[in-house]
Amino acid sequence: RDHKGRRLLPVLLKDVAGLVPGAYQGRGRGNKFLNDLTDANVLIHVLDASGTADTEGNDMGMDIDTGMASTEASKPLNDMAWIRTELVEWVFSNLMFKWDTVKRRGRSKLAGMFGGYGQNQATTSNVLSFVEKFMETHEGKERALDHLELWDEGDVHRLVSAFLGVRFPMVLALNKYDLPTSAKNVAEIQQALPIHGAHDATPVCARSEMNFIRYHIEQALC
Repeated sequence: RDHKGRRLLPVLLKDVAGLVPGAYQGRGRGNKFLNDLTDANVLIHVLDASGTADTEGNDMGMDIDTGMASTEASKPLNDMAWIRTELVEWVFSNLMFKWDTVKRRGRSKLAGMFGGYGQNQATTSNVLSFVEKFMETHEGKERALDHLELWDEGDVHRLVSAFLGVRFPMVLALNKYDLPTSAKNVAEIQQALPIHGAHDATPVCARSEMNFIRYHIEQALC
């Protein structure tokens, strides 16, 4: 506890920067980047809210005359979409690689396939039961987990998305909020929530944070 009696909880922050489109296919750091996520409990996606960078993080700048982001830059909402896709396709491709074996061995093998992502067995079981109930209620497929041979890729994608929503809850840090192009993008993202696995978004600004830290350092030295 601190000097005011407030309880402090230790938090380990892990920087796993470097994701690029196609990582699940081996681009960039590929699966090494994605595997780095397996010991995380929550993902904080630092998103460039200014919309002035492309999908690989290269600064495209702003149009001097209009003050708008370059047409070559990626929209922040689009960045959210492809990053979510990378996570889904990462788990999906790992699952489909052994799908023939999964179909033969049934639900126990399917549950075991999710064990490599740092999730406990009880939570995985709950996700499987939720998806099975959904398929029964909305598609009339009773005991779907006992008939994996009838599943198509859409069913597997649904399961993966449900699993990721539980395993990797995501919040957004909307960075560069001080730039003139950010306000519209931040409003658009916050109105769209929840979307692409994210449920909360907070505007942040590295420049303001550093000014805050410098001020308090200076005050401490006075």
